[in-house]
This record gives sequence, C-alpha cells and structure tokens, in this order.
Amino acid sequence: MQFRVLAALLAATTALTPAAASAQAIFTTAPQEQLFHLQVERARPAAPRLQPIIPARFAAREPSRIAAVETPAAAPVAPPRPIVAGAMLRHLTNNIQGYRLAGEIGSSEWPIYVTEAQASRRLQFRIGYLAAVSVMPEASALTLTINDQTIGDTPIRAVQEVETIVFDIPPGVMRPGFNSVRIATSQRHRVDCSLEATYELWTQIDPTETGLVLPEDDPGVVSLSDLGALPPDEQGALPIRAVLGANAKPLEIERMLRAAQAISLAGRFEQPVVDAGPAAGGRYGVNLFVGAAAEFAGRVDLSRAGPIDEPRAFVLPAAPGRRAGIVVTGATSAQVDEAIRRLLVSAAPKGSPQGLRASAAFPGYRLDGGRKVKLRDLGVASEEFTGRLYRAAFNIVMPPDFYAADYGNALLRLAGGYAAGLDSNAQIVVKVDERTAVSLNLLKASGDVFRDNPLPLPLGFLKPGLNRIEIEAHVPTRQDADCDPLAAMRAAKRFLFLDETEIELPPIARIAQMPDLAVTASGGFPYAGAKGRPKLYMPSLDSDAVGAAATIVAHFAIAAGKPIDFEIVDTPPGEGQGPTLAVAPLDSFDAALLQRLDMPADTLREAWGPHLTADRRKASEKRLSPLEIAARNRFVLQRNFPMACYAPRNMLDKTITAQSGGASAPPPPSGEAERVDFAPVGTVRGGRLERPDGERDLLEAWRDDLRREGHWGYGVVERLRVAGVWSAARVADAAQWLRAGFEAEAADRVAPQHASLAMSQTILGDTAKDVWTIVTAPNAATLAEASACLVDPRVSRRVQGQLAMLDMTDAAVAASGAGSPRFIVTRPLSFGNLRLIAAGWMSLHPGVYVGLAILVAALFAASTRWLTRNIGRSSR
Repeated sequence: MQFRVLAALLAATTALTPAAASAQAIFTTAPQEQLFHLQVERARPAAPRLQPIIPARFAAREPSRIAAVETPAAAPVAPPRPIVAGAMLRHLTNNIQGYRLAGEIGSSEWPIYVTEAQASRRLQFRIGYLAAVSVMPEASALTLTINDQTIGDTPIRAVQEVETIVFDIPPGVMRPGFNSVRIATSQRHRVDCSLEATYELWTQIDPTETGLVLPEDDPGVVSLSDLGALPPDEQGALPIRAVLGANAKPLEIERMLRAAQAISLAGRFEQPVVDAGPAAGGRYGVNLFVGAAAEFAGRVDLSRAGPIDEPRAFVLPAAPGRRAGIVVTGATSAQVDEAIRRLLVSAAPKGSPQGLRASAAFPGYRLDGGRKVKLRDLGVASEEFTGRLYRAAFNIVMPPDFYAADYGNALLRLAGGYAAGLDSNAQIVVKVDERTAVSLNLLKASGDVFRDNPLPLPLGFLKPGLNRIEIEAHVPTRQDADCDPLAAMRAAKRFLFLDETEIELPPIARIAQMPDLAVTASGGFPYAGAKGRPKLYMPSLDSDAVGAAATIVAHFAIAAGKPIDFEIVDTPPGEGQGPTLAVAPLDSFDAALLQRLDMPADTLREAWGPHLTADRRKASEKRLSPLEIAARNRFVLQRNFPMACYAPRNMLDKTITAQSGGASAPPPPSGEAERVDFAPVGTVRGGRLERPDGERDLLEAWRDDLRREGHWGYGVVERLRVAGVWSAARVADAAQWLRAGFEAEAADRVAPQHASLAMSQTILGDTAKDVWTIVTAPNAATLAEASACLVDPRVSRRVQGQLAMLDMTDAAVAASGAGSPRFIVTRPLSFGNLRLIAAGWMSLHPGVYVGLAILVAALFAASTRWLTRNIGRSSR
C-alpha cells in the first residue's frame, strides 16, 4: 500500500513539473546583442527546439506537433515529429490586419516566398497564439491552409499563455516563388450566446513564435530573383541596414533609396524599416551596399566576387553572425547607376496560382473605375457558417486621383443565402474603413438564396489609396436566448457566403485634392508618377534622419506599387520645382519655412520642450527588467499593439498590475495590368477547405434545403414585423451617423503634447509640383523610432487630413482636416470627367446645390411669367 501511495505521489509530481518555458519575446529591430536574456534552470526536453531570443514569464509552451495531412479532408494523424535540429523561424510579414483574428470567424492570408531549394526540403510551419478567456476550446479551432490545402487544425485553448503548434507540410505543397499561407479561426463563446458577446472573441497570433520552420543549413537567399525570401524580423518588418560611408553624399543616399525600394517591392514587404550604420549581424533582414567597388574598403569584403569592371548586383549569402547582403556596384559611378536600373527592373512574379493571387492583393487589389473583380481573386473563401456573426474582409486600392463623393455607387453583388428561422434583426452590414456604408435586412422568415443581390456602396465612403471593406452577417435566432453553449458544436447552418460575390465600380471622377495626407500615406501621391524628379529636402544628413527618410520613402513606394526617384536637396526648393518631402528633426528646419508651410512649430516646441536637444538613447537600446519584458509581451498580444510602437513604462505598469490579478485585458474596439489566371480559393465546409474541383453547387444545395423546410409565405403580421424592423434599422443608422460625427470631431482635436512625430502637408501653388509634406520629431533618435512606428500598416492607414500627430504610447494618430483643399488636374478634363467632378462637388456642397436649384426654379418661373405676359393676342 505504501508503495502505491509513493508511486502515485511520484506520478503526480512528474505531471505537474513545468516544461522549459522559453520563448521569443516581442521587440523591434534592435540589435540582438542589446536584448535581455533570462536564464531559467529547468529540465529541458530531449528534442532540440528553436533557439529563444528573450525568454519571458508569458512564454510559449512546448510546441505541440501535428503531422502533415495528406488530404485536405483528413484529420491530423500519425505520430508527431520533432522540429529540425537548430532550425530557424522565418516570420510572417506584417499587414494591415495585424495578427488579430477576431469574432466567431476570422482569417488572414500572407504571400510567402520560398526558394527552389526550400520548396524541395521537408518544411514545417509553426504557430504561436494567445486567445481570449471567453473562447470555448471544445467548439473553437485554428486552421492552417497553404495554397488552399488544409494542412491541419487544432483546438483553441491557449487562454493563459502562448501555445505553439507545429504542422508538417506535405511534400510538393509549397512551390518555388510565392505561396498562399492562410491562418483561420472558428470561435464560440463559453457562456454567452448574444450577438454582442461575439466581439469578445479573439485569437492573437504571436509573430515572434509564428512562421516557416527552415533547417539551420538552409542557404537562404543566394540570387536576386529570390529577394522575396529575405527573412522578416519578429515584428514582421524587413530591417534594411544601409551601409554607407562616412559623410555620405546626397548622390550615395539617393542610390540607396532606390535600391531599398526595389528590395521592398520585390518581396512584397509592407513594413520595410531602414537604418544607416555598419553592417549588421543577426538572421533577419538584409545589409545593403551601394556604390563603386573602390568605395567599399573597410565596409565589405568583395574578394570572392571577382573583378568588378561592369555594372553588377548580387547577393552575399548570410553567414553565422551576419545578415544576407545585397551589393549594387560597378567600376564607375555610371556603372553603379546602371546596376541600380537593372535592380529596379523586376521580373514577372512566380509561384503557385494561389500565391500569385495573394501577392497581387498586396497591400490591396488595385481597382479602377469601370472594373469589377470577384472576391475569390481577393482571397475570400466560400463559407457555410453556423454562428451568429459572420465576417469577411478584403482590401482595395483606389487611384490616388479618385474624387470621393456621392455621385455614384459601387455595387457589391452578393452571392449566398440564409436559413429559415432567423431573428427579426438579422441583417448584412458592409463597412468601409470601420464605417457602416450600407445594410440589408434579411426579412424572409423562410430563408433565401441569391446569386446576384446588389448592395450599393456610395463612392463617398471610399477614399484614394487603401480601403478595407468588411462584410458582416448578423444571423441570430430566437433559440440563442436559451443559450446552450455546447449546442454550438452541433449547430445548424445559418448563412452561406460564396466567393462568386464581386465588387463593381462605376466610372469615377479623376481629379486629385491637396492637401490630403491619406492619399500620400496610402498611395504615394504626388511623388509617385510625378513629372520630373520629386525633391527630398534634408537639412541634416544625420544617420538617424537618413534612416527615417529612407523608411518613409520605401513606404511611399509600397503604397504606390512602384519606385520613386527622389532627388535629395539641402536647400528648400523653389516654387514649381517638384513636389517636396522634408524629413528632419524640428530644430533643423528654418522657422520662417515652417510658418510658411502652416506647421505649428511654436506649439510643438512648447510641447516637446527638453526633448528637442536631448541626447536620449533609443528605447530599443534600454534594458527592461524581466517583469517588464513579460508585461510588454502580454500587452502587445492582448491589445494587437504594433510592435514598432514601443509600449511605454506607464502602460507596462498597468499591465503588470492586471496580470497580478490573473485577469485578461479586453481587446480594443475594433494602365491595365496583365491578367493573371488566379485559382479559386475553395470552400470551407465543416471547418475544412475543400478543393474547388470536387465541391458541389452550394447555392443549389441551400435552395433545396430551404424547399424542404416547407415554410409558407408570411401574411399581414409578418409584413408589420418587417415594417417595424425597417423603422428600427433607420433609427439605428441615424444614431450611428450622429455618433460617428461626434467621434470624428473629437478625433480632429490634435494633442501635440502627446505626439512623438508630426506630419504636415500644404500646397503653395496650383499644381502637384507645389505640394510640401513635412515629417518631423523632437530629435533625430525619436524621428527614426517614430518613423518605424508610422509605417506599420495598422498605423499608416489612419494618417489623414492636413496635420497628423503620431502618439507612440498607444499607436494612435490624431488628425486635423484641410480647411480648403485645392483641386489638382492629373489628366485631360474630358466632358464625362467634368460631369462626374461637378456632380461630386455638388454632393459635397448641398447648400450650393439647393441654392442653385432654387435659383433655376426662380428663373424658370420668371421666364414663364414673362412669356405668358408678352406672347399671344392681348384681350384688350
């Protein structure tokens, strides 16, 4: 008996012994040698693991391993296999959605580039995630899909700490070039069945623990044709170290800017972060060397490259302790320029059809007036949904000279259906950049199916540049009031969404308006496509200022989809010499110039005070305590916080306090191109994605199901109910419109005392050549840090108006609108274009429209009276 008791105690002790808790904490592009290492004396597993960078209290558990799924419909079986010894993790790139999958259904897709050597090897994919405590594991799952083939899924159960899962990728699934990688979640609430409770559901992907697992001996990028395979860092950004000589001249910096843009565009990197300095170590990012071969002495060893007597651009493969390098060189200055020109000529992208589809939608699908596109080409999959709130989202990029006003409607032609028995407030809601644009009540008690149900989206809701459109289906039933959470595991289908849904744009007015920081931040206008070379005014060539300018220029190129050839000047260019971008600390600018450009320099100096001349270290160089590291990791994951925007210590203190109570912080509110034959995304059925060639016609299947229900039409009572629902919806829309107006007014109040960076735009003349954009900060170090935060896709999309202030403490942008924007003609004014511009202007100035209508009516009445009095025979 005593032996049995001792054996039981020993077994319990062994089961409760914690596994080694080590994971990569979240940080920015700081050098690895500056990072804090916490040593934990615990038993280590026999199987080798990925090497941690910053262990933390809220670390990832020992990775679960799921073997490759040979067929999309099969469950993950077979014994797990260990991660390759000494493997490295190739992280996902950052995007506009970030790493948060919210609601009952969510997904995000990335175009991932692999080399031919990588595609031929045994690969694994690792996912680290943290979920809201309200997620019910028994009815929630996370699914990995590569090139529309389901690799595996796992229950969502990581509510206390990050959990990591490793999936084996079957041979042949990934192809050389771009591949589509999709992470999707299906989540249900533990205790609440209301529609509002679905907003509490979220799963946060930990980017430091997520990515493609590559063997340690993988050669990485060895050819310029494989620049897309450059490894991003843990925040999803691509660090580019510009290795410039001492006292670099403007011509050298200009060349570096063009090369950095070419790298960012070739790899579809949405967040390139450039800094200047000596060659950097570490695994992630790239070192960039641009210049004549004779100038590289002491910076890079080119002895193995052979004689350089012609324009050359090549890759220096990564080595232990050294990033991969890209060298653009030649024997003379003219040869260097020719080598850069060759680098800028990008070859046609290669990869799987699904990967090419995903890369074409980077950072959004470029759509012009008079065109239409099916949502399957934007990465949206068909879905049979059993929950209460369905969501699908996609990004489109409008032309930079698109005139946004209510002179027409884009049509969202819905294909899908809904089941019988939905609640009276069931509806489809379409949002554009988080603003409700249109809603459709689902009125038929017997359900309905449709293949072409047009929803009009007013063009005034769209804007030049990047737009994110979300489709929501609110499909509650009366049974939800009883709330049996376990019933979610066997719930009936409520909503059908088909990837045949398409968006169609009418002819659009084409004339630009300036100032407008939104079209610059999300479209690169007016610098991209400018006649002549746009100017980059840099009064100081400090290394931090050069890095900040290069980061912003690369971001503009990504937004425009093409490189921008800036000319660096050290004196303010005159009127009409070209659109100008100015990047420097505040004190580097002349006060008279700032006043002329409507920059509130005095207000900023008063707010920033001692920071103007402070020689402060970058936040990335400050050591944090182990508890602060853990708190920062937890804070970033729970709040979907952009990692390039440092979490300040006061926020860390709040997070530490919350953690001591064990509570989970709530989430925040939320020319014609060549045609590519994209593969359809496929269809999700039962939580798995089926191949398109084997799927049945979902529309017919749903139509048959509704016929079998045998519901008869609704009568007078049903029609009264519909009228009541319609009236309530109109009142709700009016209330939301009022709230949006007050919120926009509050957001326009700029608070410079909390700003880390200020961005202003003005136009001094009547053409695009007279546009000035200024980016400034208290000092050069802050300018570099804040620029890295600014180009995070989740931050840059909020830049708008004439003056924008970035507050890094919460990654928020406060903006003030332009008082009187000016029109800039970008193309010949045809009659059709003038008609659309006039209609749009009238829609934005209803008072003028009403006044003109009254004037026309008065003139008509007066002319009629005159005619009746002076025409015809007099009766006298």
